Amino acid sequence: MSRIALLLVSILFTSALWSQEDPDLLYMEALEAYQKSHFEESLKLTRQGLELAPEYHDIRILQIRNQWALNMWTAADKDLDYLLETAPSYVDVKPLALQRIGRFASSEEALAFTKELLQIYPSDVTLKVREAELLLETGNAGAARKAANELSGREDISGKDRYALQLILKQTVTDEIGVSYQVVSFSKEYSRQDPWHSISTEYQHNFKRTAVLGRVNYTDRGYDNGTLFEMEAYPVFNDHFYSFVNIGLSDNSFFPDFRGSASLFYSFAKNFEAEAGARVLNYGERSYFSAVAGLTAYTGKFYFNLRSFIGPERKEKLVQNYQFNTRYYFSGADNYFFTRLGKGISPDELVLVKQVEENPSLEAWYGNIGLNKAFGIHHVFKASAGMLYEDITSSRTGTQFIGSVGYRYRF
Repeated sequence: MSRIALLLVSILFTSALWSQEDPDLLYMEALEAYQKSHFEESLKLTRQGLELAPEYHDIRILQIRNQWALNMWTAADKDLDYLLETAPSYVDVKPLALQRIGRFASSEEALAFTKELLQIYPSDVTLKVREAELLLETGNAGAARKAANELSGREDISGKDRYALQLILKQTVTDEIGVSYQVVSFSKEYSRQDPWHSISTEYQHNFKRTAVLGRVNYTDRGYDNGTLFEMEAYPVFNDHFYSFVNIGLSDNSFFPDFRGSASLFYSFAKNFEAEAGARVLNYGERSYFSAVAGLTAYTGKFYFNLRSFIGPERKEKLVQNYQFNTRYYFSGADNYFFTRLGKGISPDELVLVKQVEENPSLEAWYGNIGLNKAFGIHHVFKASAGMLYEDITSSRTGTQFIGSVGYRYRF
């Protein structure tokens, strides 16, 4: 028995000694300790592992994570610099460096480090987007806007990065004024033949993370005219959440007396954005509520959006609108072709939605195509043309032809 006991002790001692000299076993033990938040114990093991194998990159990466958890920034930066110098192409090195950008105490330090990383990874799009964000954070709005405009035209940009660039472009313009004109003409099946004309003017001021605008909409239908006054805002809460709110007032019969709108947008999984919200329209003593849901996907230069408005219930009929919107960005965030296909009329179509209130059981189909084009930083033009095919009565259909042009000046 004594020989067996001696043999077991010898085996255990040899195994323990071998584990202390095997970098793979030390790494696994260190990783297990890290996952249990035993950072000091894990750090001790990674140090032992690097003494045995200084070029064992996974151990050094784990050591950096331990040092971050223990606020040992100087030591962590020394290890990260070693990896960037000796193994910049190793699979986990660049993601680790990107994480380091967000851990600096100041935007100035983060920007300086980002510029250093761009010397190592000159073609990395995410790094360039982060540089543009940091240029804006450090007060260099002109350089941030220039960089964002250049990057927006690339085909290899992700939806998340494109959205970040759009935020930069919005935040680097303080004020905007705009005017748009819309005409609606009718096919011979309608009893009315005079076209409708609408003009909207608006002023927008962009705060650091919120855009606020006022808008005046005037419509002349020949037999009547009216004006709708609106206030609108787009508060941005963080990198994932922003919202839309709108209040409109009018004293005319075909515009709602009161319009209230709100939506919350959430970006997720890099390329997707979800919307949930509601619209309320009041016509005299009648109030109509619509729920809104939408999903957007950004892929390369394309934007795809599905959106639905459900409600109100009118004359025992649940009014519904479904639409599919697309954009193709051909050069920057302000230059794109767009289309919309839809069934029904949404409560956001303020010139047309009165028809739903009058005839909720009748069907409508809508399609439009257009172009948004910027000339330099200051001038943005928009034009579109579309058709609305609808039931006029239960036995008669007609077509409306819709054209619009718009201009915005940014300063």
